[in-house]
Amino acid sequence: MITFGCQMNQHDSEMIGGLLEDAGYILTEHLEAADVILFNTCCVREHAEQRLYGRVSQLKALKAKKPELIVGVGGCVAQKEKAALTKRFSHVDLVFGTNALGGIADLLRRVENGERPVVSTPDVCASPEHRPPITLGRARISAWVSVMRGCDNYCSYCVVPYVRGPQRSRRPDEVVAEVRALAEGGVVEVTLLGQNVNSYGRDLHVDASFARLLEQLDAVVGITRIRFTTSHPKDISTDLMRAIRDLPKVCEHVHLPVQAGSTRILELMNRGYSSEEYLRIVERLRDLIPHISLTTDIIVGFPGETEEDFEQTRLMLEKVRFDGAYIFKYSSRSGTAAGSLDNRVDKSTIAARHRALLEFQKEVSLERLKSLLNTTQSVLAESHDAKRHGFLVGRTRGHRVARFCGGQEDIGREIEIRVCRLDGWTLVGEAAQHSSGQEPQG
Repeated sequence: MITFGCQMNQHDSEMIGGLLEDAGYILTEHLEAADVILFNTCCVREHAEQRLYGRVSQLKALKAKKPELIVGVGGCVAQKEKAALTKRFSHVDLVFGTNALGGIADLLRRVENGERPVVSTPDVCASPEHRPPITLGRARISAWVSVMRGCDNYCSYCVVPYVRGPQRSRRPDEVVAEVRALAEGGVVEVTLLGQNVNSYGRDLHVDASFARLLEQLDAVVGITRIRFTTSHPKDISTDLMRAIRDLPKVCEHVHLPVQAGSTRILELMNRGYSSEEYLRIVERLRDLIPHISLTTDIIVGFPGETEEDFEQTRLMLEKVRFDGAYIFKYSSRSGTAAGSLDNRVDKSTIAARHRALLEFQKEVSLERLKSLLNTTQSVLAESHDAKRHGFLVGRTRGHRVARFCGGQEDIGREIEIRVCRLDGWTLVGEAAQHSSGQEPQG
């Protein structure tokens, strides 16, 4: 399995892996040993799509040596390009879209029986998705859980609604059942996934909201931490803010993409809020949850972005002082509203603006990190430090990486540490005591 893209793509790959393990396949990390090589792909930005094409091209020689090898391309690029992929790459045997993941074993059987190429890119899911509680045969303490698929927002730069379809929320009882199964399998932390979790439940014929779903999951025995991504600013509710504040298992971290600081650009992006409204949301979050960790996404070089627009974005970073920001260069996607806009920003200007924001945010992020020195943080011990014997690594409730002394018995437990110093972007601390996870920390 070779995956390009976001957490949703990673989660989809795990689901594919679990389905194929159930069908008798064994995962291998060695390309030459594989009977089947599957790509699961993102197409939100051109870079990921080009990486995919490069990797698929490289397999042509391997396929010539090993004709029985099955090469498949799935996910968002497959949904967008459909059969065109098999014309571009004659050695691709299978193309499966975002709504065909649940039938992957049957699709592979068709290829094995001599039907090549097989192309399956339905516009809707033909059957309910199968979600094995623990996938790819790995014991784990953390897992992703998809609470919804698709998106109804149609931001002008984004291809997601076209390749993943409209919003489709899972029923609350299905999500709770999956999380319970994960807890029984040893998982203690879940991250809830959706293109816009804040609008969860609006398409269901039941009384459901994301805040209510968090309340139900907070009651699941065995789960000690709940995270979620991604939140759309226009749909964040006071009820959700209070849930983050009041529910002991919900971590105090919100990824809240602003995308731009200029209201004019936000309107062109079809984001549904102004820069002033975004700042009011941040103020309300920090009033209710003073120690909350906030991260964001920024796009630089959107068509028509002027120096004044860019300065407004820099001022947004200065005013909010995010703990972290993913800053991207605008990537034009065919089929989106922005894809046909004129007044493109030249590449050298985009590169300069991108570099300036990265440098500015790096300073702010480091300041925010330094503010945690000499504080006590609750860290979920996730794994052994690969480079330092006797040390464990994990994340604080605010999603910062931390390192401290510990042993195998501590994996999967929340440990209180006193932060002594920084090592790059890592908090280094001394374990104080085991934590129940009840105190919200940074």
